[in-house]
Amino acid sequence: MIPQRYIIASLFIAAMLLLFAVVQAPRPVSAGGVAAVESPAIMNLGGYETQSEFRLAEGWAPRFQGAQDPDQPDAWPFEGGFGTPWEPASPYLADQGLALNGPGGRSEVVLWRGLEWRHYRFDAPLCSARLDPAKGNRLLVTLQMGPARFETRLLEVPEGRVLWSAQSGPWSRFSWDGRAVLVGFFEPGESKLLLSVLPVDAEPGEATLATWDEPGLPAPPKGIATKAEALSEDGQDLPGPRVELPWRGGDRVWMPRGDRLWHGGASGWTLWGLEGSRWSRLAAGPGVLTAHPPQRMALVEASPGEDMVRKVSPVAKADWSGVAPDALPWPAWDAAWAWRENGAFDAWDQRWNESALPPERQRQTLFESYRAEWRSAMGLRASVKGWLPRGPEIALREPFGVAWIWVGDRVLMVRLVEVERVRILRKLLR
Repeated sequence: MIPQRYIIASLFIAAMLLLFAVVQAPRPVSAGGVAAVESPAIMNLGGYETQSEFRLAEGWAPRFQGAQDPDQPDAWPFEGGFGTPWEPASPYLADQGLALNGPGGRSEVVLWRGLEWRHYRFDAPLCSARLDPAKGNRLLVTLQMGPARFETRLLEVPEGRVLWSAQSGPWSRFSWDGRAVLVGFFEPGESKLLLSVLPVDAEPGEATLATWDEPGLPAPPKGIATKAEALSEDGQDLPGPRVELPWRGGDRVWMPRGDRLWHGGASGWTLWGLEGSRWSRLAAGPGVLTAHPPQRMALVEASPGEDMVRKVSPVAKADWSGVAPDALPWPAWDAAWAWRENGAFDAWDQRWNESALPPERQRQTLFESYRAEWRSAMGLRASVKGWLPRGPEIALREPFGVAWIWVGDRVLMVRLVEVERVRILRKLLR
């Protein structure tokens, strides 16, 4: 038998050693501790710092109403992707705020500025909301003003002053460079899309209309308006430089710069340039056009030997160069993809020929970390189960180093762990 006093003494010594280890562990070895100077970042996942918290009133949610980009027929995930300007709008605005719809047709955008929430309120439902990608000092919103009636407004942030407003469709977007805004709507018949580009830092200029009369290029398609008098009343009221495009299901339009507009469809592709105050065609041709944002445009066309060839071009001009026949097939176009020279990836960690970017590991960790708060919110509000049936909604904004978490009765913004993936994306996408 071991004497009881020895057992007690051993337990006391073990407890003291444990206490010593707990006290010393956070200190580096160089300072007399027992831990490394910096633990691997992946070991820190789960300890997220909350930077802001917004409590939602009953009936309010980060959801758009009636949003429908003309070239994005499929539903866009509520949490969005990276938050790049070529994606459909997301209610989670970079690292700055939320777009919210509430009861009675009311809506608001709330931005976290100066350690407080600033409110931009509207008496109509929000269809779209974006912050300009360059400086974040312009707020672009599209509101549903009535049945099939929409209005787009550009506001100054943080003052909230309306810089201009225009009738539009249920969508609006910035150019990739953040210098201009693309708005538009379908003219009667819905086979013609009328577009206008309005400035970010100035009043809309003269209202013009593309004439489709460039030498060496085909005549305009039948029924396309080339004079303002041929537009509908709403089309005549649309400010800025306008262009009417033939439009069929599957067509797409991209605006990489404030003075460049690409349109692709079943009948081929067209590059438009804004020369002075009027749009004119710079180039056109056959083939299926897509984009590899923010790097380049991509084209697939038939060769004389009935084989399909691939080409790429800079976004500012139609200067096509061939792609090697043995190069990997491109993935189907999706606005979620972000491209670099030899690879592509999206916010849900799908990849194309991409091995240098570390895997995404924080989304699931955040989901598990805030699942208990989602359960608590379900116990407080019956509506939470309808909004969030499977758990908290996680919107990563990796280029900004943050994530938005909607647990039901609250939305939180937390700082992501600064892993290598976040550092790489910050350099690539900002």
